[in-house]
Amino acid sequence: MNALAGSISWFFGLALWLTSMDWCRRAFWEVYYRCHIVGFLGFMLFAYIHYSGSWVYFCPGPLLWCIDLALRSGALANTTTVAHSAVDASEDVITLQLQGSKRVRGCPIHDIALLVPSISRWQWHPFTISHQSADGMLTMRIKKQGAWSRELLARLKRRESLPVRASLPPYGAPHQWRQDEVVVVMAGGTASTAVLRVLSDLVARRAQGKATGPRRVHFVWVARHAIEFCGLDCAVADAAMNADGWLAASLYYTGREPLPASKEPRATGALEKPSSHDSDTRSEELPTIKGADSTIPASFPLASPFWWNRVRKLQPQATGPLHLAIVTALTFFGGFVGHFVTYSWTAEWETHYASLGEEPDMRPIEWRNAALASFGVIVGGLGLSFFLAIFIPGLVRYWRDTRTGSATDEQMGVDSSVHDPVVVGCSLVGDQLMIPGTDLGMPIASGRPDFAAVLQAAAKETGAKHVGVYVAGPEPLAQAAHLAICELNGSGKGCAHFDFHNMAGFL
Repeated sequence: MNALAGSISWFFGLALWLTSMDWCRRAFWEVYYRCHIVGFLGFMLFAYIHYSGSWVYFCPGPLLWCIDLALRSGALANTTTVAHSAVDASEDVITLQLQGSKRVRGCPIHDIALLVPSISRWQWHPFTISHQSADGMLTMRIKKQGAWSRELLARLKRRESLPVRASLPPYGAPHQWRQDEVVVVMAGGTASTAVLRVLSDLVARRAQGKATGPRRVHFVWVARHAIEFCGLDCAVADAAMNADGWLAASLYYTGREPLPASKEPRATGALEKPSSHDSDTRSEELPTIKGADSTIPASFPLASPFWWNRVRKLQPQATGPLHLAIVTALTFFGGFVGHFVTYSWTAEWETHYASLGEEPDMRPIEWRNAALASFGVIVGGLGLSFFLAIFIPGLVRYWRDTRTGSATDEQMGVDSSVHDPVVVGCSLVGDQLMIPGTDLGMPIASGRPDFAAVLQAAAKETGAKHVGVYVAGPEPLAQAAHLAICELNGSGKGCAHFDFHNMAGFL
């Protein structure tokens, strides 16, 4: 054993633990992100050097990480672009729509990571998908917060055509709502996207005649900015106004300024149109896009690290369960092959000294071999699966999708209508949230809801003995809901038992 290497490994582990705590992770995300990767690799490398047999404990973790890394590495090479975009009148919420490939249809996607190379070639930002249409259009609501989102807003206002690289998880995790008889959903601000996606799914399933799911849903949405309510999916709003009472929705506005009394709807989905003077002065600043004709795939030079610069619809990480199983099997097989190949170095040295009739000190050889083996596991596991199951199939699909005369319908063109005003949700009229195409409106109450009263009313109206409570919002909202549930469950005041589930995670 190498005591010095063990001490160094301990310090890497200490740095990994300290930077993962809330006070560092929430305030210094970049520090946490880099220390998380470097800390783990250093912890594993020097633990190998400290004790060569520690590979037994480390191998499963890095190999699972290699599966995720291989899938994400294949996805980041594909280039797509924004299908539609909109910015609310207060410029606080950006709405992006990406056209998904037919290869992702029928697969419930909840999360996505986006990279815009023209803003940063290194920063990936995770978002929750608020809506997925039947034709594969994915909608995201992005709140302006930080330098990256401000730059994104500025480029959208200039109507720049943006190359986008996106990483989709292979499959969305199934939600637990279908297990509950009655569900109470509490959402706060833009974190509501974590539940809006599931609400849209439940509404769509009911429209298709699929009876699985809760028999009653109570949706409570609290927002400091009333404009955030406009992100409510029209189908969900229409279901909430339906007379069958399956979905009951309540909106609460907690902002400082009272809602405007004007009867004119506020603009919710339009980008500010630049004046003719602005268009003339900025025309030279806009990027030149090759292939604006929709019949020719657009191309963003240097957008992809693999030179796959032609624009296609959003591609999934895995094309099906069989593909995912192949990637997993190749990763574990490659990792163990890489491990045993690198450890054969020790056997070669032992054979060499045995042929000379010498008894060498193997300790210096063993720690060097252990260091080499730590890289062999990752390189073998990542390299074999990526090359055989990710890169080669991806290259074939890219060639088939973008070649002249391709019939796959995966290529995309870029035109000037991308940033025209589009209907992205409901409209705000005074203290009413209006549903497009109807005269129906949902009232918006001012002030904070009484969570205990909401829960008791939901249980009393339905007569349910068990109610699932799902919360997606900032920590103060989640804590207030949790305290109300504990009080009802512990004091016997509630006529039902309430189960608490936190759906929104904050990095």
